[in-house]
Amino acid sequence: MVTSQSNPKTIDPRGLIACPECDLLIRGTDPGPGVKTLCPRCGCTLFQVKKDSIERTLVLSLAGLILFVPAMVLPIMTLDAMGIERTSNILQGIKALFQDGFHMVAMVVLLTAVIVPFLKLLLLFYVSVAIRIKANLSNPALGFRFYQRLDEWGMLEIYMLGILVSITKLTDLAHVSYGIGLFCFVSLLAIPLFSSVTFDKHQYWALIGRSADK
Repeated sequence: MVTSQSNPKTIDPRGLIACPECDLLIRGTDPGPGVKTLCPRCGCTLFQVKKDSIERTLVLSLAGLILFVPAMVLPIMTLDAMGIERTSNILQGIKALFQDGFHMVAMVVLLTAVIVPFLKLLLLFYVSVAIRIKANLSNPALGFRFYQRLDEWGMLEIYMLGILVSITKLTDLAHVSYGIGLFCFVSLLAIPLFSSVTFDKHQYWALIGRSADK
């Protein structure tokens, strides 16, 4: 039987899960790592517990925070045209948009390429630490809910696409050399991809619920 990979729609405070395919309410269980939970009515995959999700996500979010500053401030590329060199990083690119009068575009780029990705990494790190060390930190449930709201607003991939287009266009006009900022940015871009493999939303909510009940 082919099963859907959708996530459960809601998790009720009483531990009820709504199947995303048929809306059947199911009492939540606590299976071990690697165990897949299926809807008894339609066979849809509700969730699959991932091994060491908290620890791996914590390490990845910390790595992302460490890479974030150099990815933003270090040179992405250097252009050499007729003996004139010019370097640029992400923040300088946003500043140039402001100076050229593209204020709205600059604000959107600042929001989606800098502010939102940083907040996502910070919130994920905060919630992961709160769960891992079982500390009584301030409202991890609110932080995790905010993280999920921001999940659709981070667009580092779109910015990377713009960098690749720029490199392709500029190679015919000038000599292009790549800076360490580009490699930091590519590494930062890979963090969400690895996190999607290790991140287990169901386990996070379950552990946050347990800490709130204590």
